[in-house]
Amino acid sequence: MDCRFGIVCSFPFTLMDPERLIVCASTHWMKYVINALKNHFLVFLGIVLLFAANLAVQQSVAIITCVSGALLALYAHHNFFHKLLSESMFDIFITTERIIYFDDSLIISNNEHEIPSHRIAGIEVSQEGVIQNMLNYGTLWIDTGGSTADFKRSIPYVSNPEELSEKIAQLVHNE
Repeated sequence: MDCRFGIVCSFPFTLMDPERLIVCASTHWMKYVINALKNHFLVFLGIVLLFAANLAVQQSVAIITCVSGALLALYAHHNFFHKLLSESMFDIFITTERIIYFDDSLIISNNEHEIPSHRIAGIEVSQEGVIQNMLNYGTLWIDTGGSTADFKRSIPYVSNPEELSEKIAQLVHNE
């Protein structure tokens, strides 16, 4: 059988039960807060160093302080926008066959966690503290029969975690 682009396929493509997308979601905006605070502090420190360079008496100290402040402010600025670009896409996909969660950071890391729906034994939602309850986000842990909650089966910063867990439970029970 001939396929597109001159590639010869050795088996026919038949889909008995095609996989369908049920929910496509992004994690909560709170994942940006710690990075934003860190970068604002670094920008502030860079501005303080630039101001200190203006007050320095010796020229060599002024140059080192000025370059250090400028590099620190530039790093903080680029790091913040790198985080925004890395995280500003859908991360959670629930299909009829599986749950897929991405943990990406542009060029630094590219992690994909996939859990087949037939392996799901249970779902737990964890919303700890006043802030998580007020902003309605938390951690979704998917039990696949293991005894501990590990990172690969935990999805942090899930918006409306109870609603998402109900959709996953409906998927598992309909299977």
